[in-house]
Amino acid sequence: MAQPSIPARIGRYVIQSTIGRGAMGVIYRAHDPLIDRTVALKLVRADLLEGDERRGFVERFQREAQAAGRCAHANIVAIYDYALHEDNPYIAMEFIDGSSLAQVIQGSRRTPVDRAAWIVHQVLAALGCAHGHGVVHRDIKPANVLLAIDGHVKVTDFGISRLGGSSLTQTGALIGTPNYMSPEQRRGEAVDARSDLFSTGAVLYELLTGVLPFAGRSFYEVADPMLFAAPAPLSQHLPEAPPALSSFMSIALARDPSQRFESALRMSAALADAVRGIEPPRPVAAPAGGPAAMPPAPAPAVSPVAEIERKLAYYVGPIARFLVRNAGNKTSSLDELCQSVAASIERADLRDAFLRDVRGLLGAGLATQVANAPTTAAKLPIIQADLDRAQADLTRYIGPIARVLVRRELDASANLDDLWQRLATHIERPADRAAFLRGRPPR
Repeated sequence: MAQPSIPARIGRYVIQSTIGRGAMGVIYRAHDPLIDRTVALKLVRADLLEGDERRGFVERFQREAQAAGRCAHANIVAIYDYALHEDNPYIAMEFIDGSSLAQVIQGSRRTPVDRAAWIVHQVLAALGCAHGHGVVHRDIKPANVLLAIDGHVKVTDFGISRLGGSSLTQTGALIGTPNYMSPEQRRGEAVDARSDLFSTGAVLYELLTGVLPFAGRSFYEVADPMLFAAPAPLSQHLPEAPPALSSFMSIALARDPSQRFESALRMSAALADAVRGIEPPRPVAAPAGGPAAMPPAPAPAVSPVAEIERKLAYYVGPIARFLVRNAGNKTSSLDELCQSVAASIERADLRDAFLRDVRGLLGAGLATQVANAPTTAAKLPIIQADLDRAQADLTRYIGPIARVLVRRELDASANLDDLWQRLATHIERPADRAAFLRGRPPR
């Protein structure tokens, strides 16, 4: 079947390619010649509808622009423009070079706890901003969470959101995605910010376990388990989950909204507490009788500065890397470094928790002079061709985020073999890790 042709222009925007297409619309990659930037352009075929149905659809689409436009935040896809093209509405918005969380987790693959928490912290930061502006998203799901190649997480698609003071989405309307929808939304009741927090908890559950907390292909298949039963305990799918994380998940997925976290900020802080001290997975040998694998090398020593960066990221997100680097140029000891970067954590109790965490982890090592640590230039004789190969190989297993991880692990790696071992820790399945390690360039 021939692919539909794409227009040369929509408004002032020059159309470059198609990003995605659905029954009611299409998203294009386009160029804005006025500002000279790439945008994503979402066009809706409202002309396929008639009368009140058309008006309601156009109103809801316009509300997406209004809702996201209220919420200027680093973790929310920015809206640049709203207009009509041949009587069909379109939105010009921030173009995200990366992939959706749904694409990354397809195939029921588990996500390491620290990485899942890092993603969800950023989703909660976006929701905290939206809720503060009276906006409830109402359709948080992996497809609406974008992972940019620079490491940022972006929440998108506010098309069914409810604006404070708006009556466009009425009580009784079953709008949303059933597997992630809160019980009160499933019943057609009025919802508030806690409904989004339930959906975020469902996303986290799927990230950690590789399965949906409430499985089914329709509203009706999902309804009974969601409304009348709790999901399987986290430990059933993830035996190594600490009790604090299991308790966190029980609160996040509570059927009664009053039993959930009261705000995105509280939920984010509780998640930071629940995962504190969890180490990223290391490559392990294949089990007896399993596929042949290279003998595991000793786990590489992680530098104290890298540990500080990793812990700080729980509280401030991916900007932790830059904060640690900048502070490192102005401090002479790890203790001073910790104090300096802790200032970037707004809440005093979370600042104290971060400092307790890193001090307990590093102990006496905090007295180590930062200046005495080996410099990156002296310990990284790695050519660009090997870095390109590492990125390409890792992308096969974890997607475009590999680009960011190669850059990050490069700073802490002593040589190419060390870098390969570190990158392998980000691959969840043992067989995939072994295959990745077998592809390591010869010394």
